[in-house]
Amino acid sequence: MAPKYVPPGLEESFNCPHCGALSHQTWFKVLISGSRDNSTPLQLIRDDYVEFIESDMSRNDEQKQESIDFLKKIENGKMFSGNSSEDSYGRAFHNLAIAQCFSCKDHSIWTSGRMIYPDYENEIQPNSDLPDEVKLDFLEAAKILNTSPRGSSALLRLCIQKICKHLGEKGKNINDDIASLVKKGLDARVQKALDVVRVIGNEAVHPGQIDLRDDTETASKLFRLVNMVADAMITQPNSVDELFQSLPESKRKEIAKRDA
Repeated sequence: MAPKYVPPGLEESFNCPHCGALSHQTWFKVLISGSRDNSTPLQLIRDDYVEFIESDMSRNDEQKQESIDFLKKIENGKMFSGNSSEDSYGRAFHNLAIAQCFSCKDHSIWTSGRMIYPDYENEIQPNSDLPDEVKLDFLEAAKILNTSPRGSSALLRLCIQKICKHLGEKGKNINDDIASLVKKGLDARVQKALDVVRVIGNEAVHPGQIDLRDDTETASKLFRLVNMVADAMITQPNSVDELFQSLPESKRKEIAKRDA
């Protein structure tokens, strides 16, 4: 059995957005300090920093490598903690926290219960049989899941609307499209999945009884429902059609004659 996936959250352990391991997370508060001069805290580096450091005769090889590794992390957009000797205590910066993964030692940054670094994407990938334009909406929804559960849910509702259109419905009113599919014999479980995504997606856009502003858990479940709908309505029929077409032509003609 595959281990349970725990999405990044405020628990002490979750799957690290950097290394993917289900690992203990150590939480830190943020302190800020400033100076009276005009120096900037921004880390600006030279394009030729490697060559520049290697040509510095005042450093030994170990010091040079430490400096290069430090600047490479900055160049790659990494956020990391410095040595205790180079930092001083400052004022507490509220509503901002940092978690460090016990496994890979990398950091994630949080505000108001949401991860803002790294730019994390939901681990669920779209069903490979979805139309390309639906896959793009699915992946966009995954990318903003942690920063905007409401926006993610609204995009997944759009995915359902486009799936209905792909299946031959009008694609203008998703409620009417689902009703039409039900008349054509849509499985009741698939209908429920469609309506869950439809209703929650609507609530994300229009004021209603469901508040999704901080509800990443509910929004994340919609991804599985969209893939379930795609599997039932696209993947499985395609697989049956493919197998049917693999039958000898004479057998297919006999079946067509029987059903005529």
